[in-house]
Amino acid sequence: MSLSKRIFAAFFAFIIVPLFVLGSVSYLVSQKVTEEKYAEQTELTLKAIGRNINNMIKEANYFSDFWVTMEDSVEVVEQSIDDAGTTGGDPGTGESSRSSDSYYQLLEKEKLRQRVLLTYPGINSVTLYRNDNKQVTVNFSSKDTPIARQDLESHPIYQLALRKNGAPVWVGPNEDTRLTGESNLFTQIRVLLDVDTLKSKGVLVTRFQMNELNKIFTFYNSQGKIDRRFLIVAGNGNIVYDSEKNPEERRITDYVDTDKGIDMNSVTTQSKTLEFDGHKSLVSVQDLQLQRLGVGEWKLVMVTSWQYLSGDMAIVLRWTVVITSISLALALAFNLIFVRRMVTLIVRVVRAMRQVERGDLSTKVPVVGNDETTTLSRGFNSLVKRVSELLDDVKQEQSRKRKAEMMLLQAQIKPHFLFNALESINILAVQNEGRKVSKMVQRLANIFRISIQQKEEITIEQELEHLMSYLEIQKYRFEELFEYSIEVPKELMGYSILKLTLQPLVENSIQHGFEGIEYLGKIEVRAALEDRHIAFYIEDNGIGIPEEQLARFATRGITTLQEMYAESPEMGERRGLGIGNVADRLRIHYGGRYGLMLCSAPGYGTTIKCLIPLEAGRDTDETESVVDRR
Repeated sequence: MSLSKRIFAAFFAFIIVPLFVLGSVSYLVSQKVTEEKYAEQTELTLKAIGRNINNMIKEANYFSDFWVTMEDSVEVVEQSIDDAGTTGGDPGTGESSRSSDSYYQLLEKEKLRQRVLLTYPGINSVTLYRNDNKQVTVNFSSKDTPIARQDLESHPIYQLALRKNGAPVWVGPNEDTRLTGESNLFTQIRVLLDVDTLKSKGVLVTRFQMNELNKIFTFYNSQGKIDRRFLIVAGNGNIVYDSEKNPEERRITDYVDTDKGIDMNSVTTQSKTLEFDGHKSLVSVQDLQLQRLGVGEWKLVMVTSWQYLSGDMAIVLRWTVVITSISLALALAFNLIFVRRMVTLIVRVVRAMRQVERGDLSTKVPVVGNDETTTLSRGFNSLVKRVSELLDDVKQEQSRKRKAEMMLLQAQIKPHFLFNALESINILAVQNEGRKVSKMVQRLANIFRISIQQKEEITIEQELEHLMSYLEIQKYRFEELFEYSIEVPKELMGYSILKLTLQPLVENSIQHGFEGIEYLGKIEVRAALEDRHIAFYIEDNGIGIPEEQLARFATRGITTLQEMYAESPEMGERRGLGIGNVADRLRIHYGGRYGLMLCSAPGYGTTIKCLIPLEAGRDTDETESVVDRR
């Protein structure tokens, strides 16, 4: 990933994301705090409303208790039925009196209606289902059709009322429209007991208007002008009461998903922010706990608009978002204008450095502006120029040094070797071995001719001629010590090799590998073409190299042989070019990936691999690649 992308990613990760997370967390925390604080107030409000509803139901129960025990109420209704049965019609059924009431019946019912309304104005109708299958209905405010006896007796609530034996059972509007009638009113069902014997005289069904509910919820809605909505929900999920509109047989699930955090069966007060009727709202639920008054598992639900709750906080958050967005936009502009300029300069410098690494010392960084970046650009350009100058000086110095080293190496013809060769020629001359003297002088001259050449590279054929001349001289000196063989393909003879490369390697085998042996030594020189490289293998069956000396090579990390044997003045004839010198010369001339590789073990001889490029001259690209990998 480029530097500009990294900086942008860091800017996004360490500035934009934290600000977004901080804003989101602040918003959620503020919502949570608002919800929790208002939930505490809501719980108090719900408890207060619950107490009012409890008192309302309790007052209706008190009225019902009072009314059914007064002789001038129920007895009058019953008497009107009995009188109707004796004054006219069939005395067994009283159908004539029920079809047309007498003036006395109407008068008594009117008195009863006035007394009841004066005592409890919310009552709408009373229907008595006597045990003798007679039925009477008294309407107090409007026409209300009572439930048929057979429908009532077939309803499960009828058996519940019988089991309670006088205790009331309530059914709310929309909870069961078969019992609440056409007007869908609060309905109370209870057994009517005889005052003296406490025996059942029938079932009394009373329907109430309950206008007090509107007053209660209107009062609590007016406190602080809060936009709230109140509902009473029955245990079956039907809405009994809605402060805003007629329930019309609606269910609470029509407005809110009760599976998203609100448990309608819980007895504890709950508050949760939900979507209610398509609007975000705080929904609070409390159990009214009216079971002891004969009411089912009614829940009081209060819905408060979240827009009202958030209030000024939403404005503050909105302005916070606006200011934060402007700040982010400015920060982004700063990043694009100033940081990007710095990144662009760094990228230019990096590209220029890579060009310099590849050897292009003519690279320049454009100088733009008049600040620290300008100083950096000028400094880089000045540094590259100075490096170029120093590199030229180093190249010249290295060239002079290499030439001096080559001249020194070429001059290192071993005095002992020359002395011994001349001594051998003298002995042959004394013995009148003219032909052998001629060959010895010819081979010695060949060695001198190749050694004193000014060229650094010669053909492989010339290098092998030099090697054979050396081996023949040494073989004459050390008769019966060793034998040799040279196997090099003819197609490789025309390629170039750094002169004086193979002879020091063979010399190592003769002077070190065959030292103290009691068998015939063998030296094998062969060459092969390996993947655009030429590999020479010099193998001997000598004593090998001790393990401790190989271990020193391993601890120094030597894979390309840098040094074989330390040469000291005490070694006499063993002084000279040396394998270490050969390795250094190959590495300097051809590059770091070329040189010598060593494989040896005590008693198993030694194999030296010499690797050079197929083409003559320095392998510049490969050398630079090796330097880069280092």
